[in-house]
Amino acid sequence: MSDQNPTPPGDDPIFGEQPAASNDPVFGGGTPPPPPPPPMPPAPPAGPGAGDTVGSAFSWAVAKFQENIGIWISLAAIVFALNAAQTIISRVINNNSGTTTGGVFAGLGLTLVLGVVFGVLAWLASIGVYRAALRRSQGTQPSFDMLTTGENLVPYIVVAIVYGIATVVGLALCILPGVAVIFLFLFAPFFALDKGQGVGEALRNSYRLVTQNFGAVVLVAIVNILASILGSLPFTFGLLTLVTLPFSALFTVHAYRTLQNETVAP
Repeated sequence: MSDQNPTPPGDDPIFGEQPAASNDPVFGGGTPPPPPPPPMPPAPPAGPGAGDTVGSAFSWAVAKFQENIGIWISLAAIVFALNAAQTIISRVINNNSGTTTGGVFAGLGLTLVLGVVFGVLAWLASIGVYRAALRRSQGTQPSFDMLTTGENLVPYIVVAIVYGIATVVGLALCILPGVAVIFLFLFAPFFALDKGQGVGEALRNSYRLVTQNFGAVVLVAIVNILASILGSLPFTFGLLTLVTLPFSALFTVHAYRTLQNETVAP
């Protein structure tokens, strides 16, 4: 007759309950444990901070300006002379336009036309300063050839015009949109003059560079604003632009290169 209470599997009637089968691959059945996870790769080295970027750009700009101070001042002097000529001629016209309504309006109209002409000429001359700064960052010494070459001139003019129109429209809307345009597309003219990029590409690259390096670009913008204020102080008659214009160009170009991880020539 069969046992009504069979011994459960794994239970010995003498020694009691037995341990479960081992999963050890040597002494028992089962699969081996999974291998340990691979070590984490080392973290990439951190890039230069905003202060380091601006400090390096400032030191480099001062050093490069001092190395070729004569040519930098000469390049900036052309811009200064055009602006000074505009101011002098405008004052002469206003002083000799008479007191009649027709004479006043004629004087204002002529002043406006001359202001546009001399303003455009001074702006074109300033391109030579920025081109010289870009080439100096690549190891080429500045020279007056930078004023006459037409390299990437058309892309730069087109991008600068679009940039200027967008800035004016933004300022007219509510000031803040104009400030945002000035800030976000600060490097667009440099991409055009340096690499010959068109409007869309230059604006996109400037937006990317600024948003990825926000803190550093804020400091770059502050330094440029201070340089512009110094250059336009009324009691200096604009003479400080002989220094502030080339310095600002060199300083901004160094930041432009560094933020893209491009090599800057010593």
